[in-house]
Amino acid sequence: MVCDLARRRFFPYLDGELAAEEQASLEGHLSCCPDCQRLIHLERTFRARYLDHLRPDPAPETVRREVSRLLNGLSDHHPGGSGGRHRRSSTIRSVAVAVGVCLVLGGATLGVAVRRWWSGTSASLVRLAEASVEQHQKLTRGLLPYDVRGMSPRQMERWFRGKLDFDVNLPELPRKNLALLGGRVSSLRDIEVAALHYQLDGKDVSLFVMPLEKYRQLGLAGTPKFKIVTYQGYDVIAWASHGVAYSLVSEIGGQSCLVCHSPEERLDFPTGFRAHGML
Repeated sequence: MVCDLARRRFFPYLDGELAAEEQASLEGHLSCCPDCQRLIHLERTFRARYLDHLRPDPAPETVRREVSRLLNGLSDHHPGGSGGRHRRSSTIRSVAVAVGVCLVLGGATLGVAVRRWWSGTSASLVRLAEASVEQHQKLTRGLLPYDVRGMSPRQMERWFRGKLDFDVNLPELPRKNLALLGGRVSSLRDIEVAALHYQLDGKDVSLFVMPLEKYRQLGLAGTPKFKIVTYQGYDVIAWASHGVAYSLVSEIGGQSCLVCHSPEERLDFPTGFRAHGML
């Protein structure tokens, strides 16, 4: 199995969706391919530290008992006669019980969601994620044209010089599966940024570089260094380094980090769940 084919199967493999034969074939490839092993390890780490925390908690036993009681009550109400009045009364009772079930389940789910939202998610991070995702969609769909394309990272750095009030430093990571397609001067709400469009294994990744001062004004410069939020199906990673800050947007989870970091580099992700929410 070649690497390109193997990497297309990473997500279904980690989700336990591969057939036994495909799983065995992929695991055989992983056993002899260090690069794919590192990618799998990176994605597993990303999921364990962030995405696993988003899985809903089971409903409390008291809630389950109440729902069972209400559902059982549906079968206890029979019309007293064949008249339309009795049928309407029975229907109203049934609807009322059904609404009660929905309220119990909805209230429990909403309570968990709200608790997680207020306990762990930074409103500033969510606003940054919203703006980043909006720009990512426009950039990757061609709605925001490139100011410059067909350049190496070093050439792109020189092009941005003088056009922004901060230095843009881009990693030079030569690999066949990574391409820098283009860039432009753009903005995330009122923050002027350098917007870079990459493709990693054919998947779109956007990197937005912004001044550190603006990032600090959002209250995002503290620990943990890497802050992650999933917004409308996109994974947004924000961090600060070497006098600037970054927002990275993709649909490929932790693999998007390979735009800026080598597979061998150990990222300083927090072990706990911090500033992470799903919308």
